[in-house]
Amino acid sequence: MNTGQTPRIVFVDDEPHVLDGLRRSLRAHGGAWDMAFYVTPGDALAAQKAHPFDVAVVDMRMPVMSGLDLIRAMTAHHPATASIMLTGTADLETAIAAINEAKVFRFYTKPCPAAVLASGIAEALAHVEASTATSPASGFRAEMLSVATLNRLPTGVVVVEGDAHVVFMNSLGAEYLGKSGALSLGSNGVCRAARQAETVEMHRLIKEIIEAGDGASVRALAVTRDREDRPLSVVIAPLPTTAEAPPVAVLLISDPERQTMPTAETIGRLFDLTDAEARLTLALGEGRRIEDAAEKLGITLSSARTYLKRIFNKTGITRQAELVRLVLAAPTLLDLGQHGKAGVARD
Repeated sequence: MNTGQTPRIVFVDDEPHVLDGLRRSLRAHGGAWDMAFYVTPGDALAAQKAHPFDVAVVDMRMPVMSGLDLIRAMTAHHPATASIMLTGTADLETAIAAINEAKVFRFYTKPCPAAVLASGIAEALAHVEASTATSPASGFRAEMLSVATLNRLPTGVVVVEGDAHVVFMNSLGAEYLGKSGALSLGSNGVCRAARQAETVEMHRLIKEIIEAGDGASVRALAVTRDREDRPLSVVIAPLPTTAEAPPVAVLLISDPERQTMPTAETIGRLFDLTDAEARLTLALGEGRRIEDAAEKLGITLSSARTYLKRIFNKTGITRQAELVRLVLAAPTLLDLGQHGKAGVARD
């Protein structure tokens, strides 16, 4: 957004009466914003290509082209455009796709009060102005690289504002909010726990962290699941912010029931092990006894012990307990397209 120019806002909805309602309810902002209204996504996209908008307010469900597809197309042409999604059916998959895949700035359910929507648009404009203060192209590329990196981490990452409104989730964070039975994303985009008391405590800790600023110490919370598994571990920490953007905190979520392990290939390359030695190292690192590891790998116990001696010699350790620590300390990333999880074996 160029300083001195009137911000351009576009509204797209296939129902004319919805657009008429938006036009009436936001009439008071006509002097500050240059607003355009389109029933057809194709017309909005053509207008975007001719003269890019600063903010796009788009309905999720439209014929021919969905709101997510339209936002992707609009930001592909002009990455600096911030988008706000409106939907009458607030399901988690839609919210996750809106926040992560299409980089939607805000996600609101319909009908959205005019004051709430206007506030969201104002925040989006501030975000656009801050993000385009430097090169828009380099900023967009940096953002994409950051998201790709976070999606490889074996920890759920959920970034929230002071009211626990989610502004970003990595892939694993989205899974924890959708399938863990402990955390969820409400229809208003707010992160919640399954138990009300834990929701209240989580929101209190988030607010406390954000109000304390960068100097705040981290907080931790165990979030109960709706099944017999152990609770999820949630660490809440502050994130650096700027004067132009609202302060945020990050929730780092982990599951004690699952241990993400490095691959045998990674183990082999790190410690100069053969494939057989690496696979045995990984099996032992998962907490298996050498007898169970040999059976799993289809080798004799004698061969497993011979491999173990070689492993000890190459790694400079002398006990299996040290080997387990070595494996757990190895760098770990999630495989693209899958989570590559390995459960810790228990005797």
